[in-house]
Amino acid sequence: MPITGSLPLIAGEYFLEHYHKFCQESNGNHLEEVFARFANNYSWTTPIKAAAEDYNDYQAIIISDCNYKVLWVDSGFTEMTGYNSYEIIGNKPTMLHGPGTKDEERSKFHKGIATKERFTASITNYRKNGEAYLCKVKIVPLFNNENQLTHYIAFEREVA
Repeated sequence: MPITGSLPLIAGEYFLEHYHKFCQESNGNHLEEVFARFANNYSWTTPIKAAAEDYNDYQAIIISDCNYKVLWVDSGFTEMTGYNSYEIIGNKPTMLHGPGTKDEERSKFHKGIATKERFTASITNYRKNGEAYLCKVKIVPLFNNENQLTHYIAFEREVA
């Protein structure tokens, strides 16, 4: 006997995409709450205000571990790249690179990361549909109570 008033789940991806978006949109302070949860779990010593003093100037935010595997992205990432969170989580942001990503751009990132200090650089990335765009990225390393690097938070903005 069918149950009236209910809809079948058509596709898991549809559900995941819209549930994730709903969770973020229903929570106006999602970055602060996500950051606080990560900070508590990993004993980060950097307060959100210091890591993200100008995060409203950026379109997308990514948190990765110290091996660059993505752990979390905000909805701005999906809007900018076309990739849903479940498509990037567990991967490295280098999946956004393509034929137009220059070695000099990659080199700036490697040098910036090696300093273990915050830095800003631009890189040519590619959207899911294959369209290239220039992305300005601010990377902030995050350290635990023992001053060990554990994660990075990246703030990204498309440059016209």
